[in-house]
Parts: sequence; structure tokens; C-alpha cells
Amino acid sequence: MIKDLVPPDMRVANDTVDLVIACCTEFIQLVSSESNEVATRESRSIIHPDHVVRALTELGFQGFVGEVTAAWDTFKEETKTAHSRKADLRKTGAEHAGLSEEEQILLQQQMFAQARAQSMTTCESAAAMHAAYEQAMAAQQQQQGAPGTGPLPPYQP
Repeated sequence: MIKDLVPPDMRVANDTVDLVIACCTEFIQLVSSESNEVATRESRSIIHPDHVVRALTELGFQGFVGEVTAAWDTFKEETKTAHSRKADLRKTGAEHAGLSEEEQILLQQQMFAQARAQSMTTCESAAAMHAAYEQAMAAQQQQQGAPGTGPLPPYQP
């Protein structure tokens, strides 16, 4: 980050990078410690963002409060959006279509009925074929006086 912030024609010594990192670490520890004290004064066991803001003010870093508050607001919006996206992903197709719970149940029952009809067992298929054969036999018997029609062979399942 440091090298990205300086002009392209300027170089930064590794010792300088290490010193800046050490300063950042010390600053974070100082703000964390003061935030903990603010939370403790309020009898809180968790440090909240408003504790950090008060700690910055008490330490004399009021200039950072605006940026910290803006970053916190951005974080809250991103988190809210992420939760909304997760909730949308958990929705079913019926919920996205705006169906009520009763309509979803009816749709589910219809889908089960269609699945049952499509997955007839072999026994049911044979019974259906036998019924169709019986109907054909009955139709033939009615037409037996018509020329060119012969008897159907016996059905053998």
C-alpha cells in the first residue's frame, strides 16, 4: 500500500516500510486499549463501534472520526445488502413468483401427482395395456359384421 501511494519515480526503503507497519500496529493497539476502557466504563464486555469513535476523540484523533464513521456506515450497508442477497438465495422459485403458502402446497401436490402418473410401475403398465386390449376386443366384436375385419389374436401378457 505504501509503495502504491508514493509517486512512481520514488522508491521506499524496506526499513521505512517496516517502521510504518510498526507505527500502524502501535496505533491500533492504542485505540483498542482506549476503546476497551470506554466499554469497561459503560460496563460492557464487547467493544462497539461507538466506543472506538469515543476513544479516538479522547486520544485527540478527532480528525479520524469522520472517516471511521463513514467506513462504519459503508460496512453496515454492505452487510445489510449481503444479508438480503443470502435471504434471496434461500427463497424458493415459488416464493420468487409471489405464491402464497396455500398456492405452494397446491402446486406441490400437482407436481407429485404428475410424477406418480409418469412413473407407473411395470404392473400398472401391463394392466393399462390389458385394458386397452380389452377395449379393442370389444370394438372388434361390435364391428364383426363389417367386411375385411378378422378376429384379434388372444392377449398374452
